[in-house]
Amino acid sequence: MPDDHQSKQDASTATSSTQTSKGKSSAIKADPKKTNEQYVAEAEKLYIIPKLVRDVFPDLIKLIFETESMDEDEREYWLQILPIMTEDQIKKFKEILVNEKDQLTKLDNEYSSEMSKLNAKQKTAFNEEEIKKRREELRSKESAAENEDAQKEQELLNQLKNL
Repeated sequence: MPDDHQSKQDASTATSSTQTSKGKSSAIKADPKKTNEQYVAEAEKLYIIPKLVRDVFPDLIKLIFETESMDEDEREYWLQILPIMTEDQIKKFKEILVNEKDQLTKLDNEYSSEMSKLNAKQKTAFNEEEIKKRREELRSKESAAENEDAQKEQELLNQLKNL
């Protein structure tokens, strides 16, 4: 029975530590307007960032927190492993993050462009529908007016005959 109690405590502790770590990097909001130093300052409040990483790789810290492909644990892992990586590994890691950022920016721009085109087409189609609807209304009004004129004309002709 004491073993069951201990395992429940361990599970409870694991759950609470998981909840704590999940909130870490979600507390750091990605914002391209932030400077490297702002990211470092925010990250230091939540993570242990080695001095070497702070001093030499502030640009990588920004890239790590702006990437959409990492979760909290992966961000923490990369922050801790950076000091023991070789220059070539760091260079490749940075290239990957920059490439991802560029590709996402490119996709966002293409998406925005396509959405603008679709919105313009939809607006045009909507305008065409509206124009057709207005034409039909005008035709029906014209037709009604022509019928009314024809009736008045007939009435006048009848009145002339009766004179």
